[in-house]
Amino acid sequence: MPVTPADAARLDPEAYDLRYVRGFSGARGRTASGLEVSLTPHAGIGVGSDGGSAEAGATLKIGEGLERLAPDGSERFGERPRWYLYAAGSGRAVGYNFARTRDGDYARSGYTNDRGSFLGDASIGVAYRRGDMQTSLGVVYREIDAGKGLRGMSGLDTDVDEGLIAFQLSIKPRR
Repeated sequence: MPVTPADAARLDPEAYDLRYVRGFSGARGRTASGLEVSLTPHAGIGVGSDGGSAEAGATLKIGEGLERLAPDGSERFGERPRWYLYAAGSGRAVGYNFARTRDGDYARSGYTNDRGSFLGDASIGVAYRRGDMQTSLGVVYREIDAGKGLRGMSGLDTDVDEGLIAFQLSIKPRR
């Protein structure tokens, strides 16, 4: 509230945003290999100082049973080098591997899952892994919310969603 009527003339109205999002019961089941899969739809409406909005979407979650479909890569390959095409999110990548045979040629070597430090919230690409070292080139999507805890940032958009092409090299020795 302004202290005096003169202060009211100098104040700009604040921005506002009011939304309602509703999640619905989704489909949940298991694949023939025992992998748990669920699909949860959601819808929402909103109104704000920038106008109205509507949203709809669904979350696909692949849960328990991943180890049966794609075993742990470090257990399966150990220190052996391998290339793989991957999709990563939440600190875990699932990839299709190509490892050298005894003749020295690369051969298709099946699916594995690997835990590690991956850039962004989600990514897809190609990677080379050997023991504790991994390098990758991929398309990365990430969301950054820098507004939490910052003061004096009114009027600035502190949320950033971006997609980028990234090269990553990580070495994480096991304990």
